[in-house]
Amino acid sequence: MTRAFGRSFAAVALLLGSTAASAGESGMGYCMCTLTQGYWSTHSEYGPAPYDDAWSLLPDGADTAFFDSGLTWYEQFWTPPAGNAYFILSAQYAAAELNLLNGSMAPGRVQMALANAEALFEAQGDGDTTLTAMETRQATRWAAIIDDYNNGVTGPGHCDE
Repeated sequence: MTRAFGRSFAAVALLLGSTAASAGESGMGYCMCTLTQGYWSTHSEYGPAPYDDAWSLLPDGADTAFFDSGLTWYEQFWTPPAGNAYFILSAQYAAAELNLLNGSMAPGRVQMALANAEALFEAQGDGDTTLTAMETRQATRWAAIIDDYNNGVTGPGHCDE
């Protein structure tokens, strides 16, 4: 299994003093707010909205492999979930990780949901985006926690775009 990106990369990027910032920039090289999956899906190098340089902190930008899913970070954002909890969770996870790369801080409950999501993604086989009934229930719960963070319900709040 190849690990294309995870929590440790986000921590390293922040420790190195990432200059990525978007709406809500604090002037210290990070922002203290979050943006939604809708924002992140449209602000990569593929547009259509202006590029947000937090994407540049992923090893290959929007083309970084999303774990072993067979998709890139950009592609997973644009894959219609059609009820598949893997894709519901992947979009929330990716948005939260980009928020963290952008300098936002996450509460402990969100960090735990992200760590659980990462473990789930890492456990999937190559190209496997199917989940068991138990994994689906867990993924749905974690996605809701992370969605609240991305939308500013929990954590530092939502950025004004």
